[in-house]
Amino acid sequence: MGIQTNGSGDGSSVTDQSVVSKASSTAADEIVVGIPTYNEEIAIGSVVLQAQQYAEEVVVVDDGSSDHTVAIAEAAGATVIEHETNKGKGGAIRTILGYFQDVDPDAVVLLDGDGQHIPGDIPEVVEPVVDDDCDIAIGSRYLEDDDTETPVYRRLGQRVLDYLTLGSSGENLTDTQSGFRAFSPDAVAELNIRTDGMGVESEMIGQASENGLDIKEVPIDVRYEEVDGQTHNPLRHGLGVAVFLTQLIRDRHPLLFFAVPGMALLTMGGLVMTHSAWLYQTTGAFHQWRVTISGFTILLGTIGLFCGLVLSQVQNMIQDFK
Repeated sequence: MGIQTNGSGDGSSVTDQSVVSKASSTAADEIVVGIPTYNEEIAIGSVVLQAQQYAEEVVVVDDGSSDHTVAIAEAAGATVIEHETNKGKGGAIRTILGYFQDVDPDAVVLLDGDGQHIPGDIPEVVEPVVDDDCDIAIGSRYLEDDDTETPVYRRLGQRVLDYLTLGSSGENLTDTQSGFRAFSPDAVAELNIRTDGMGVESEMIGQASENGLDIKEVPIDVRYEEVDGQTHNPLRHGLGVAVFLTQLIRDRHPLLFFAVPGMALLTMGGLVMTHSAWLYQTTGAFHQWRVTISGFTILLGTIGLFCGLVLSQVQNMIQDFK
């Protein structure tokens, strides 16, 4: 299977002292925490120890790390599931959700293992889920517009991804790429993660929208100082998620993806062609390249509009058949 489970009973549940120290809002509910990791030996121990104060079980899915992440997570008391090879964050989260489907807790919490998320925010993030106010609660760094720690370049990139997620799912959220989330049992059962890459956060939002799951954002704190940082290059990460989201828009909203650009090309090409014809009629000057380029633009626009209309109709037929 390529997956190994390590850890004894000591790593499967917290001690009585930890249970007593839980916040009152979660004390009566069975909360479990899943942490996808890849080479997070610096922070994973403290993240697990802090998360255990609010959870019945902390599960770490190690995605083929080459450092001491597994040993440290086990020593901290987590249940550890190992991927023999690196499958990507999506693959790790798929393993976490699959594991907890059999456990059937009141809420499943996901948070990153690099130390950026503060486990002390778990009660606030999980509260709307255990209170049945929503199916998925997302911890947002920007909901209260007072975040000053996120680097400007990263925030700009995240805003682009927020807009692309809006285009693919219709959900207008302030922090679509946050990995700090809580899920109801219904959400865990409904979500069917397909992507292995870093686009998993946006895919979960899209699937939630398709399945009628309610999403709510909760303000959280985040830290970047004295944190080991992202495993992946931020630019590469952002481009990968952007490509994934563009593909989602293409597949889910073909009319938007093909027909809107097609109409824009048709309009531009028609205007240039009309202007070229007017110049020829009034001055006698024939601009060959203008006519050629505008004709090619009109052709591309026509093809785009046709593809959008046809694919949208096919999509509607498939949905009606389902």
